[in-house]
Amino acid sequence: MRLALITAAIFAATLPALAGPTVERVDILDAGTYTVATGEATADPDAPMGETVAVTTATLVEAGTTIAAAPGTDFGFRYVAVGTPDGATVPLDFVVAIPAPGLADPEADAPIHEVRFTRDKTIGKPEYLGYFIEAPWETLPGEWRFEIWSEGRQLATRTFTLTAPE
Repeated sequence: MRLALITAAIFAATLPALAGPTVERVDILDAGTYTVATGEATADPDAPMGETVAVTTATLVEAGTTIAAAPGTDFGFRYVAVGTPDGATVPLDFVVAIPAPGLADPEADAPIHEVRFTRDKTIGKPEYLGYFIEAPWETLPGEWRFEIWSEGRQLATRTFTLTAPE
């Protein structure tokens, strides 16, 4: 009987490791406008300008959630995924909801109302989720909502109010 109890205890202790990395929550570190350095671009026909771009570094320029919309503005937030084990890679789902009437990309057949994508992120490592306004047609005033999801659970959301360009 003792062997069965020891075996059961060892099995129970290894269950979390067998389940793989888990994300408990996402903590938002700061939000506002940033200067960023970018890395790899991924083609995404549903995204404005046809791609999403990896950010290698993001430096906060001005904190806040009210943003003057202008080409050259990068806004969003830095966050950290909290979970186990620290340093593990996990897929996170990202959503950027764009206010009505949507972005009128001259290259698209219909307005863009949201951008969705999935990226592998590292538990415990600060990351950045943002939107870079490249063209005048992207300066849409209104409430822009950024979301982070994992396994069907919404872990973070932040809303930004873009004001009309001056």
